[in-house]
Amino acid sequence: MRIKTLALAVMLGCCGVGTVSCASSTASIPTRSMPAGATFSGLWYTNFGDLTLTQKADGYTRGNLDFKSGGSVEGRVEGGVFIFDWVQYGDFQVARREVSGKAYLVISDDGLSAEGKWGYGDKYEGGGIWTATKATEIYR
Repeated sequence: MRIKTLALAVMLGCCGVGTVSCASSTASIPTRSMPAGATFSGLWYTNFGDLTLTQKADGYTRGNLDFKSGGSVEGRVEGGVFIFDWVQYGDFQVARREVSGKAYLVISDDGLSAEGKWGYGDKYEGGGIWTATKATEIYR
């Protein structure tokens, strides 16, 4: 009987730890207000290629990522933070599978750069740092 009680206690403890880690996956996302006149819309040069974003008035934001075989991002802007899901498309020609995850970017005081973190799956961290600089002029 004691072994069953101990096993149940261990299982409940593990479930509790799993719940805490799931709940804390967004706890580390910083907050900040959007600087006057700033927006995430536009072309951003990032450490993962060019990122073109369109931010709507309600905060919904989506875009395309020019990295390896391409990708997309989709999420919401809360204050001066873009919180999003990302997808890097697979490429059958080079045996690259599609991968995805979550990320966030915090806009700078001047609205011309952003930095945040990214992760795989349901995690916002663990993959590394994501940096971006906004294009102020478009050259064609």
